[in-house]
Amino acid sequence: MNTRNILILIVVVLVILVGVVGYMLMQSFNNVTPNITNNTTQVTINKNQTNQTQSNFISASKAKSIASQYLNSNSKFQTLGAGTPVLKGSVYYVPMVVEIEGQHAKDTVLGNVKVDAKTGTVLGTEIWDITTGEPINEPP
Repeated sequence: MNTRNILILIVVVLVILVGVVGYMLMQSFNNVTPNITNNTTQVTINKNQTNQTQSNFISASKAKSIASQYLNSNSKFQTLGAGTPVLKGSVYYVPMVVEIEGQHAKDTVLGNVKVDAKTGTVLGTEIWDITTGEPINEPP
């Protein structure tokens, strides 16, 4: 064999070795698993605490109904419907969802109706600034 063929053979072997080592390193990174038991315990504790404090709150379906009535009674929100409420602290955030396609596509969320979880009072709406993404809170 001449020197040129030997050099080509060495380069090919080195490329294969680098590939094998890289593959083995990638496999070792994929085998890392989180401690699931610890996370489950924390979730259980938080869930029990949340249930104790929510006993005097209105239901999510009641918050959705209140938000829907509010949207229907306001002329600038009549093309919007109420989505699935999310409880944050003592306030339900009920998404304002486009029901009749126009300026926005159907099912687009344009903001939230904020409903007090204790009293059922509409606290106002929250929309987002189109350029900055910052929330804009408006009174009822």
